[in-house]
Amino acid sequence: MFSNYIKTAIRTFAKYRIFSLINIFGLAFGITISILIYILVKQELSYDRYHAYHDRIYRINAKAQAFEHKYHSALTPYNLSVVMKQQIPEVEEATKVLIGSHKRVSYNDKHYSATKFYYTDQSIFNIFSIPVVKGDQGTLLTEEYTIVITEETAERYFGSENPLGKLLFLDNGWKFTVTGVCKNAPENTHLHFDYLASLKGILDEKETDDWSKWPVATYVLLKEGSKPGQVNNELVAITDKYLLPVINQFFSSEFISGGPINFFELYLQPLTDIHFATGIEGQFEAGRQKIYLYIFSLLAAIILFIACVNYMNLSTARLSTRAREVALRKIVGATRRQMILQFLTESIFFSILATFIALVIIELILKPFSALSGLNLQKEIYHAWFLIPVLLTGAIIVGIFSGSYPSLYLSKFPVINIMKGKNFSGAGGIHFRGILVLSQFTLSIALIISSIIIYNQVRYLQGKNLGFNKNNVVVIQRAYALMKQKEDFKKILTDNSSIVSASITYSLPGEYQEEVPFWVTEKGKKTVKYLSYMTADADFVETMQMHLTEGRDFDRINQPDEHLMIINESAAIELELDKPVGAKLFPVGVMGEEKGYKVIGVVKDYHFESLHKEIKPMILTLLDPSLHVQNLVVRLDGENIPKTMEYIEKAWKKFTKNEPFDYYFLDKDLDMIYKEEEKTAGIFAVFSLLAIFIASLGLFGLAAHIAELRTREIGIRKAMGASIQTIAFMLLSHFTRWVFWAILIAFPLSYFLMKIWLGRFAYHINIELWFFLPAAFLAIIVAFITVSYQSVKSAKASPVQALQYE
Repeated sequence: MFSNYIKTAIRTFAKYRIFSLINIFGLAFGITISILIYILVKQELSYDRYHAYHDRIYRINAKAQAFEHKYHSALTPYNLSVVMKQQIPEVEEATKVLIGSHKRVSYNDKHYSATKFYYTDQSIFNIFSIPVVKGDQGTLLTEEYTIVITEETAERYFGSENPLGKLLFLDNGWKFTVTGVCKNAPENTHLHFDYLASLKGILDEKETDDWSKWPVATYVLLKEGSKPGQVNNELVAITDKYLLPVINQFFSSEFISGGPINFFELYLQPLTDIHFATGIEGQFEAGRQKIYLYIFSLLAAIILFIACVNYMNLSTARLSTRAREVALRKIVGATRRQMILQFLTESIFFSILATFIALVIIELILKPFSALSGLNLQKEIYHAWFLIPVLLTGAIIVGIFSGSYPSLYLSKFPVINIMKGKNFSGAGGIHFRGILVLSQFTLSIALIISSIIIYNQVRYLQGKNLGFNKNNVVVIQRAYALMKQKEDFKKILTDNSSIVSASITYSLPGEYQEEVPFWVTEKGKKTVKYLSYMTADADFVETMQMHLTEGRDFDRINQPDEHLMIINESAAIELELDKPVGAKLFPVGVMGEEKGYKVIGVVKDYHFESLHKEIKPMILTLLDPSLHVQNLVVRLDGENIPKTMEYIEKAWKKFTKNEPFDYYFLDKDLDMIYKEEEKTAGIFAVFSLLAIFIASLGLFGLAAHIAELRTREIGIRKAMGASIQTIAFMLLSHFTRWVFWAILIAFPLSYFLMKIWLGRFAYHINIELWFFLPAAFLAIIVAFITVSYQSVKSAKASPVQALQYE
């Protein structure tokens, strides 16, 4: 019997090719989107799960609050891993990872940027699954100045040569011997590395025993059956013994007596949670926001629902052509149950066929979709054998859902009415299908409105006045390569009329700025305020084109022997300084507490962090010339930039010899902060247009069905003199109400959802009426074009043909 149903489904497909293809491809598009988002979500959720002990690996994070200042970091003291392994019995293994500040690694005449350079110890290979292909894993990184590199890195430097024993030179003069080669780090890890260098000999004993410095990420492997909660409790004893004495020593006795720490704790974070960890400083890579996985999953469900509804409407649009088939089968003895099974089998057959078409489409569009999403999506996720039953099960579920209404509806027709040619579609059925179209268009319009709002928010983020001029600013990396020639190099640059100014700076807008505690007197009581801290040379304010509202800039020539600072407006308000210029601020425990810092100027508030956050109180101090500074900021006049960059590169090579000339434009780098939102805008735009297209197919099916049901009515109206335009308008008006209802529902729905999304930003656009109008206009146009064809076709039909049996 089942094989007979399959044969019937194939015959149906062959007989009604146009409708069947529209049905299958509409469903295929919906399934394609669902599988693509499944790949995206699956890959995001798979981060760090490939490690054999992923369920027993944890990172140690620190969380604290001092007065109003909250601190949350992934960095810990150097010796924490050693102490945990010694004093906590549940810890099987522990390691530490220090990110390298090097920007260049060389071998002979080959120089490459070292953006994924980490220091660690041998224990990392006992905790993480890092397959070693060359070298003795048991001895790797046990000796000073040894290094393990990935296969890709080995190929880059040494080609087909054996890399073991070769020397790699860092930009600070250190040289490391290659003792091992490992597999490349996979895409789905939070620790993407090219180099793993030995920590031995890098820091002296005094530095490693200093619990006041927190440079490393600490990872532990717990013994089987150990409870993380118990380890968290044991970390309290380590905190009390090693950390709190250092913290209390950092503050003065007055501050200690006031209770310096509201709370301070070290805690375990599961390895598999790190990828989605946000708001934690010191992470090797920024955490992704899990909310977008929920958004994309909901998006996939919406589009698949629209595709299924589209199938229902197109299937019921062929009522008259299938009704006599149903009647004849019932006459020869088919039961209603058998009829339902037949139509469900047909629906499942089409759904499975649509799934295979979807897989072909995915093969063709996976790379473009990866580029759109900003993720390197892996084909292996849906090429895996275990996915076959998942896809088949999904196809069957989609087929049953899509075919449920048509099968129940078609199977209930009374045979006598069908054979007499009576109208077998009640008002309830038409209204139900109208509601389905209403839901399709409501969701499609809401998606379009959302994509318009997201797009405009991204443009707002990228175009907002940040309080400084980010345009035409070049950041040259590795400024320390200039050594003591920094000022001479700046002079050479500014001699060029195309270069406005240049500045050496330790940190830049868009980067994390350290927060430093300062003493403040509030209502006669001494308390502490934390201020974001930036340091640069005397040309920074001018180069970044910030605006002084009070006082003066740093003096390039006469720099007095005292601590000076410039603060922003928020700092003046936070510190309650009526006359900020001339005021003195005293840091807590560091940075020259005895002398304090004298405020010489106030700059207008500027955004030195993402627009997700409000502007914080900030101080700017003069750069210590002895610091190992990374950045040289150069402002161009914007004219003939390629020629100016050639001039800068030529000067760079003259001053630094073989140092690579690496640079980027500040505006492009700042725009990358909002990559997640830009990616979401792109995905929403593409998927919302696809949703409206699929919805139009459903509307086309409903229009065909309504026109078919009203064939005799149309014939009578034409026989009585109604024009084609009148009849077409009559049919069109039937559908426009559904679209208008969809618009009325979609407007408040999208407004409410986008209000929630925009609430994630400290600075965002206002939702305006014109954001809604393009979506409404597009929906009306699509509906008009879709229904017009069927309406005009029905209006042009001969009334004789419609009334010949009356």
